[in-house]
Amino acid sequence: MMDTIIKCRPKKFFLLTTCFVVCCGVFVYCNYEIALQIVNSPMSLTSATRNKTAPMWKNSLLSATTTKMETPHQSAHLHDTPLNCTVRLAAPGTFPLVALSSSPGSGNTWVRHLLQQATGFYTGAVGNDRGLAFNGFGGQREDPAMGTTLTMKTHMVYSNVKPTDVESNVTAAIILIRNPFDVAIAEKNRGMTDHVGIASWDFNDRDKQKWHEFAKSTARKYMVRPVSWIQSGIPYIIVHYENVLNDTIGEVKRMTEFLNVSYAVTEERIRCVENNTQGNFHRKYEDKTKMYDMFTNDLKKMSIGYMKGLSKYLPETQQIGRASCRERV
Repeated sequence: MMDTIIKCRPKKFFLLTTCFVVCCGVFVYCNYEIALQIVNSPMSLTSATRNKTAPMWKNSLLSATTTKMETPHQSAHLHDTPLNCTVRLAAPGTFPLVALSSSPGSGNTWVRHLLQQATGFYTGAVGNDRGLAFNGFGGQREDPAMGTTLTMKTHMVYSNVKPTDVESNVTAAIILIRNPFDVAIAEKNRGMTDHVGIASWDFNDRDKQKWHEFAKSTARKYMVRPVSWIQSGIPYIIVHYENVLNDTIGEVKRMTEFLNVSYAVTEERIRCVENNTQGNFHRKYEDKTKMYDMFTNDLKKMSIGYMKGLSKYLPETQQIGRASCRERV
């Protein structure tokens, strides 16, 4: 029995030694193949070195076994690459003078924010709002005629433009339209608070009368601005606030194509829009029911009438969006 055990041990030792040598050979060969792929693939090398706390061979193996090259967009998401969402002024003379025209309360400032996030260039305006100038709108105090800003915010009626007005040099226009109910509500909130505040709508009889007069005045002016720009003879596009809400990226791309700055709308800039859609000056409502209830039947009829009147100047595909509730008589 003892002789049998002694005779078997060399065989077992030989088998174990052989298996160990073969495994070492396979391990060395695999790592050699991985090393070759790392050397020949900058993307793999980047992936391998990105996580410095993990073993190098582990990251290399993950990179080497990836059959599909990462796109920059995918890579940024996978590795949480910091975004560069800085906004700057362009060199003088870079941009033609393009108006971003709207009635007050139509979301002009919010659309400006989206364009800035998407392109990296500041937008400008007629007038000097210091609150905007020091809170994300560095082109607010620029002379729009200098060509350093992407667009120029204006509430001017085009037919009232004088030769001395900066609007007289406009070469094209983005005409921003919002339904008249939300325009009146937004402008009333701004008048009673600020750019983003929401006022108390617990009106007494005197407040209700003031609101009634304000809403009527807003409705009467509703058609004037957009129609004046539509009939100006300059190139324009219609942009609806409601469409920007529902398809932010799609509408931003449409505007940047019109502005001939699609080259600036990179995957990274799109992520800038997605990560900061609201900006600092977009009013956030939770419930507007009480506000809609302030529209009496005569105000509803008047507002809907002007909305239908403006629609006659728009293509069928560019009709005005309805308010979210309670505007029907």
